[in-house]
Amino acid sequence: MRTRSIKILLLALVSFSTPAIVNAQEASNIEPRGMSLGFNFGMSDLWGDVGTKSVIDHYTNNKYADLLHYMGGLMVRYSIHPALAVRLDVNYGTIFATDEWNLQQAKKQTSLANDYVQRYARGQDIKDNIWETSLTFEFTPLRLGSFDSKAAKRNGQIYLLAGVGYFHYQPYSHYTNPETGVTQLIKIADLHLEGDGFTNMPGAPAKISLWQLEVPLGIGYRRDIGEHLNIGLQWEWRMTMTDYLDGVSDKYIDPKYFDLNLSPSQAAIAKAQYDRTWIPKIIQGGAPVGSQRGNPGNNDSYSTISVVVYYKFKSRSSNWW
Repeated sequence: MRTRSIKILLLALVSFSTPAIVNAQEASNIEPRGMSLGFNFGMSDLWGDVGTKSVIDHYTNNKYADLLHYMGGLMVRYSIHPALAVRLDVNYGTIFATDEWNLQQAKKQTSLANDYVQRYARGQDIKDNIWETSLTFEFTPLRLGSFDSKAAKRNGQIYLLAGVGYFHYQPYSHYTNPETGVTQLIKIADLHLEGDGFTNMPGAPAKISLWQLEVPLGIGYRRDIGEHLNIGLQWEWRMTMTDYLDGVSDKYIDPKYFDLNLSPSQAAIAKAQYDRTWIPKIIQGGAPVGSQRGNPGNNDSYSTISVVVYYKFKSRSSNWW
């Protein structure tokens, strides 16, 4: 499945390099001022404490393709100048990570203290449903100077992307009912797995907000297909202001605080979910209270590799440049 998805994206990129029918002799045809409507769709990835530390391990482990996740949406775009456009995007999708991705590397280690072993032994997984909206600027550097240059007249252009966004996420994790043996996805935000918002726990983190700001940054390649249609391939990374996209950030808390702050049924689930080191059976007896569960020094992020298509409406006004 992973190979098929990557082949589709690569095929789309190769197709952009084929000749397009467009009159690029006049500056107004390079990038006319005006409105465009479009959509994007592609693969999505979570970058946090859960999962692999290495980007290479993330994509090459033999379990990554088992649960590919995707994100897509609609966009409104306005071209201000051949080198500058502003976009409003609204997207929905899911992101996923699991400590099980470290199994291959963990088997090669000889010490329990090794990072691969510790990550695999932690046994956490996470799936987030995400709604996002962002206002971004597209910058096309080769069209910043003279419109008569050969580089500016090319139908295919590399562009950079930067802006600001706002998103809502809902984190889920797999939970196995000890009585029935049935595994299902459950919401974990209300379980406060690291004691966030617990008023009677010393040093408790602030309550987690599921609404967060983000800073999207990206790079893409697009090509004009005729006068109105444009198609491209884009990588976009979202820097967020939270370390709880994957539900893991700091330390293992004393489980007594679950009993003091949650209902009996919620407390039972929270105690099973917050410390799952018994699942791989590498670390016996669970993680000690106060030991590191994650790295609070790095916020989580997520990214997409997407095909972007939009239709440019003909503008009745003249180009100001």
